[in-house]
Amino acid sequence: MQVRWTETALEDMEGIQDYIAKDSNFYARQFIERIFDVVKSLETFPDLGREVTEADKRADVRELIFQG
Repeated sequence: MQVRWTETALEDMEGIQDYIAKDSNFYARQFIERIFDVVKSLETFPDLGREVTEADKRADVRELIFQG
């Protein structure tokens, strides 16, 4: 499976990083890197996570919960 990020998702990631960076640039960067690492695992394990009901039952769209 090839993982593709939408522009909106990448913008959200930037917003998350900016928010965490208010307290710590180090932890903000680390947190985002861990998210990208987990998502990258979908390339090897495409059935990881759960199907997204809002995606009209497309099996190629998955949802991962990261730290709650």
